[in-house]
Amino acid sequence: MEVLTEKEYYTYHTENAVPTKLKIDSELFVKEISRFNFIPWGDVHLEFPRYAVPLINEDGIFKKDDPACYPLDRWNFLLEYPQFKYKEWTDDHLVKWKEWNSRKIDMDSIVNEKHFKEPTDALKISSLSVLSEILPYMYRSCIFKWDYLGHFKKHIDTWHPTQWIRLWGTTNPDGMVLRYEENGTMVRRHNIEQGRLYLHDSIKPHEALAFTDDVYQFFIALNPRALEVLW
Repeated sequence: MEVLTEKEYYTYHTENAVPTKLKIDSELFVKEISRFNFIPWGDVHLEFPRYAVPLINEDGIFKKDDPACYPLDRWNFLLEYPQFKYKEWTDDHLVKWKEWNSRKIDMDSIVNEKHFKEPTDALKISSLSVLSEILPYMYRSCIFKWDYLGHFKKHIDTWHPTQWIRLWGTTNPDGMVLRYEENGTMVRRHNIEQGRLYLHDSIKPHEALAFTDDVYQFFIALNPRALEVLW
């Protein structure tokens, strides 16, 4: 299954976050990942403490400005309008941004999750050895580190038919909230297990907020064929 139909998608996404067999030793992970240099997520809203280290990027090399550590709609927008990089939201900037997002775009013609296939050294730490079975299926993947008020506003990451699925997890479920839209209301996901990776319904609008420091999250995109090895 390289592409999932809507029916196939919901055969597996039976709830907003479905626990997989994959669980990371959070205490060991936090010790090991601390030696890597986290970079800011994207180029805007830098006042919020959101940082990332790539596990899978385009070339396996760490860099200061990495599309793997950007919202990809923003990265693709900047390829067309580089003059707005690191710029405030002026009227012209906002107009161009809204125009770009309203276009009907062939997703295969722009940078998307599937463009990222090379592992970085961060994936070699021993606490992430549990990912070895899914490594052949991994697309763009990062570790997030959020401090107090780090957040993502309501958004989606995937659509039907989908060419990738998403795993999500955190080392600190008591230090953050993850909410999904249910009947027009944002509802918190409870009973998140520390270090557990979940099959995340990223077609459904969702948002997240850290209300303490040092909240690490696992942000992993996969070829849908990985569904064969998640349970």
